[in-house]
Amino acid sequence: MNSLLLHLTNHPLTWAINVGGPSLDNVDMLAAAGAKCLFIDCERTAIHIESVGPIVRAAKSHGMLTMLRSENKQAETLIRYLDRGIDGIVVPHTDTLEEFEQISQVIDYVSKGNRDQFMAIAQIESKLAVQNIEALAASSCVDSFLIGPNDLSHSMGFKGDLKSPQLWDAIDRVIFELQKHQRIWGIPGQLETQQQLTQKGAKYLYCTLQQIIQQGFQSYRSTPL
Repeated sequence: MNSLLLHLTNHPLTWAINVGGPSLDNVDMLAAAGAKCLFIDCERTAIHIESVGPIVRAAKSHGMLTMLRSENKQAETLIRYLDRGIDGIVVPHTDTLEEFEQISQVIDYVSKGNRDQFMAIAQIESKLAVQNIEALAASSCVDSFLIGPNDLSHSMGFKGDLKSPQLWDAIDRVIFELQKHQRIWGIPGQLETQQQLTQKGAKYLYCTLQQIIQQGFQSYRSTPL
């Protein structure tokens, strides 16, 4: 079994921390703080292909696991990232079984059939993916799922509003299917939502280094001078 998949399977909860950029010092600091899983975001941060290898090597020198989110789901893009030694690949905007099969083919190609080398994570973040979730949840082409509330909100016409009851009804439908098929899944989370999301079955929660710094600094700001 893939090392990342094994870790997520055997631990009640893992925080996947978005390092925020190509700084190796940030990787070192997260490792020193006890982070176990680094989220390398090539979709929404300034991390480019040439930075991925050094980040992965820095993380692995500390025994950290790595999952990387690609900026697209094109096969040639996924191959370049998989060649950098990551543990898991997060593929954005995956909506159909055909796309799941394409991901599986890429994993087979890069790993030469040794699928345990990588963990394939499909991001569920559109109305179409929610409509197809029963079939997607049953597919063996991917190993895990990451629910994307922000993009799903836009897809549903709520323009990023994360408080919409209809949005969370859709997310709960996704969670229901994933739980029914005993799939490993994650979702963005914070300390105040950790208990609720783990009770629903989340095995990993995504957050950013910026969120951690902002939340940690609140105690300093509240200290009287």
